[in-house]
Amino acid sequence: MATRQHYFSQPDSVEQVKIRLFKQLAYYCLGLHCLLLVLFWYCDILILAVVNIGSVIAWSLGIKLLHQNKSHLALRLFCVEVTLHSIFVCATLGMDYGFQYYLWTIASLILLDYQLKLKIASAMALMLIITFALLFELFGKVNSQFLFSELAPFIHFINVLICAIPSIYTIGHIREVTFSNRYQLAQLAAKDPLTSLFNRRYAKELINNAQENCVNTSQQLTIIMADIDHFKNINDKFGHDIGDDVLIEVALKINKYTQESDIAVRWGGEEFLLVLVNCDLHHAQERVECLRRDIAQHIFHAHDLQVTMSFGIAQWSPALPFRIAVKLADDALYMSKAQGRNRTTSAPLKAV
Repeated sequence: MATRQHYFSQPDSVEQVKIRLFKQLAYYCLGLHCLLLVLFWYCDILILAVVNIGSVIAWSLGIKLLHQNKSHLALRLFCVEVTLHSIFVCATLGMDYGFQYYLWTIASLILLDYQLKLKIASAMALMLIITFALLFELFGKVNSQFLFSELAPFIHFINVLICAIPSIYTIGHIREVTFSNRYQLAQLAAKDPLTSLFNRRYAKELINNAQENCVNTSQQLTIIMADIDHFKNINDKFGHDIGDDVLIEVALKINKYTQESDIAVRWGGEEFLLVLVNCDLHHAQERVECLRRDIAQHIFHAHDLQVTMSFGIAQWSPALPFRIAVKLADDALYMSKAQGRNRTTSAPLKAV
């Protein structure tokens, strides 16, 4: 069910697209009923002309509700109108003209009313389909004196198209925006919103998969802990906005020196974790040194701000719990800081 997060919250993107599509559908149906009103009046079927006057009023009111972001009320009003209109037309003209198929369209659209619980929306859709079936039993043998009765097969075909196109168009567009939102949510669940590196929670899942792969393929895995030197001073002197800019640019540098199989994580605050897959200690040291020098030489932001980073490296082996490898890399990082920062230190092989 749709939820409102705050008084000032606007409808989410799916709801906005749904309202926009319903408005298009409503204007489409409003125009259609205006044409039917003229047609039935011309054919001297006054009862159906009066019914279509009611339909025009109903769709106009529904459009007003849509402009007030009350799509759930509008959709229920449309449901009632389509049901009554189909019954009246089929009772008057019979089933040969295809007006009963409008029930299929509204049955599929009523499921998009997120204010209704799924069970209730499904029950309403089922009732509309049952109504569709009952119309054949009730009005299957109606003999009408419709002026265009010889065109019944053609009108039937046109009504099928008129019913199908809005349903396909509406559900198709909502499907696309739903898939887009699903991708965005997956990105939000996996990535740190500031740096776009993997977040700590999702990275643990990737790291477990990488460990299994390295065990199966006998590849090496190297753990790197990295920390921006004196980051608190940067925040205190330049402000947190500049500090955020520094984190973003550092993340870009990190991405520059990582490969597709590597895992780059914002571990917390100004601390980063790198997991280099199929990379031994020697090559990891070379890559980290290139990254460290690049960051040290880079001018950050517009304040001639220079930033340095310290690194700690540890080699992981299947016999070593991953948390221990991270602890060794973290210890090596603190050794880099203790020795003056802006340097890379590897954990002793004996410790590993």
